[in-house]
Amino acid sequence: MDEDVFTAPEDPADDWVDVRMTDPDAGEWDLDLVVADGTVEFVDLRIKPSLLAGFIDCLVDDVADERASEILARAARMQGLDPADIVSEE
Repeated sequence: MDEDVFTAPEDPADDWVDVRMTDPDAGEWDLDLVVADGTVEFVDLRIKPSLLAGFIDCLVDDVADERASEILARAARMQGLDPADIVSEE
């Protein structure tokens, strides 16, 4: 396999999210992916429920506030929730 397949993105930060395991040996994530012709075609990421809030925090920390709000609102709607009904803990 070509060693240059996974490289640093050249696009603006809002187009990419950088998330890393803090302890890979602890099995924090279960990740499956399919690579075809040097391109990631499918990603299945499972994370322990107890780590989910920290994972989401890490995801939205890498994008602008407006984009983070869009991501969270979309996720809420996909679960049948009205984003306006969600109360912030801050």
